[in-house]
Amino acid sequence: MKNHASHYSLRSRLLVWISVPIIIATLLALTSSYYFARHEIEEVYDAQLVHSAKVLLQLTEHEILEDEGFHLGIENPDLQHKYERNLGFRVWVGDELITQSPNTKDFDKFEARPGFSNHVVNAYEWRFFVFLDPVNKIKIEVSERYDIRYELIIQLMVSLIVPALMFLPAILLIIWIGVRKVLKPVVKISANVDKRGSDDLSPIQKEAMPQEIAPLIAALNRLFKRLEESFKREREFTDHAAHELRTPLAAMKTQTQVLMKKARDIPECADGLENLQSSINRATHLVEQLLSLARLQHEELPQENVDLSHLLEDCLADISTHAAQQNISLNVEIANSCFVRAHAGSVSILLGNLLDNAIKYTPAGGTVSVSLSQEGMIEIADTGPGLSDDDKARVFKRFVRAGKSGQSGSGLGLSIAQWIAQAHNITINLLDNEPKGLKVHMEWRAVS
Repeated sequence: MKNHASHYSLRSRLLVWISVPIIIATLLALTSSYYFARHEIEEVYDAQLVHSAKVLLQLTEHEILEDEGFHLGIENPDLQHKYERNLGFRVWVGDELITQSPNTKDFDKFEARPGFSNHVVNAYEWRFFVFLDPVNKIKIEVSERYDIRYELIIQLMVSLIVPALMFLPAILLIIWIGVRKVLKPVVKISANVDKRGSDDLSPIQKEAMPQEIAPLIAALNRLFKRLEESFKREREFTDHAAHELRTPLAAMKTQTQVLMKKARDIPECADGLENLQSSINRATHLVEQLLSLARLQHEELPQENVDLSHLLEDCLADISTHAAQQNISLNVEIANSCFVRAHAGSVSILLGNLLDNAIKYTPAGGTVSVSLSQEGMIEIADTGPGLSDDDKARVFKRFVRAGKSGQSGSGLGLSIAQWIAQAHNITINLLDNEPKGLKVHMEWRAVS
């Protein structure tokens, strides 16, 4: 069972590890700012209450001491600020209330204790400070509704939260763009490796490479080098083995032909020798295909301007005798002087393999049609059994023979053709040939 949980997004993790601490730090900063602001506001407003009490004492103490019946009454209500309804004061001499602010009339007989205290009066929370002058029996009470403090705290917090809400998304966006840009070399390397063909083992360029992924690139390049050396040894082994097999196969074929001449009058021997010769021919064909594949993969394929019309005519000339022996008609339509950039030897092998397949799978009395346009588009159509859609996707793999045609083969012909096509930037498409058969469509792709 596959473990899909082991896969994760490096970009997402980086964004989380960067963004979450910033968000948490912002929340902690706002929280600490709230408590710090509240503490300072409490201190400032408490100091203001104390100062107001002292001012009231100094303003009234002299008159109270000189005039035993001194009485100011209620403060003038016409001189008020809109916030003044949140402030109040009362002054007593002994048990007699001599003056008060208009908004303290609702306090009735309520009196706060000396010093600071908090009380709820008429559904409002008030902060009280009471100053006692026991010598002169003067008591001054100043009060303030907590709404003033709450409003200031809210204004301060809004002034902090609004910029945070405005800039935090912008910061996160910048982080996202930055992470994406930083990881761009990783994405670029991934795309580079993904676009490579199976035969491209050239080292990855390490120009402007981040230090963090440089060891990975170096390890990949070492792996590519080991793979290239392994493939090289494999090709050399195939080449040597094929060369070594050619000689004994040629000797076996010669000896079989001699024995077949001697055994013409012995039917039971002739059949066995014919089967033996057929097996030797298949083995020889396989060896030739292996030699071609090893040679092509081992050598460079320098390209030059090649007359494709001439190459195709030469390949048709090579198979025309075989086609006539199989009673197969060749319909040929070749444009003159069609030049392409190609390696002539390998393209000849490509065309030869495609034509050989068309002849091989076309029954006697059938037709193989070959055409070449001036733009370099080649079509080879036969009237054989054709291929299913599944087989069309498989036949270009090595040692794969599709269908139930009963034809012998190595399963390397189309694999070699595909390898040569990829080396020349050629597309090969297998299509159905109406009313029956297979059509091979081949053209040179434009180089971007």
